[in-house]
Amino acid sequence: MRLDDYISILLVKMKISHKQIERQLLQWLLELRTLRGHVRELEMQNKQLRKDYEKVLKQSEKS
Repeated sequence: MRLDDYISILLVKMKISHKQIERQLLQWLLELRTLRGHVRELEMQNKQLRKDYEKVLKQSEKS
């Protein structure tokens, strides 16, 4: 089961029961999803920076 699926299920469950523990769990899962998104973005930036750095190194070796 994906994180988004579990969040959707928990949202429905929370609307029915209104339990504080489910609300807290939902908040943690939403934060986890947000942090995972940030990690993916940082990894993409890191990959691009690595490519740019390698390109600059190759150009400087040719000079």
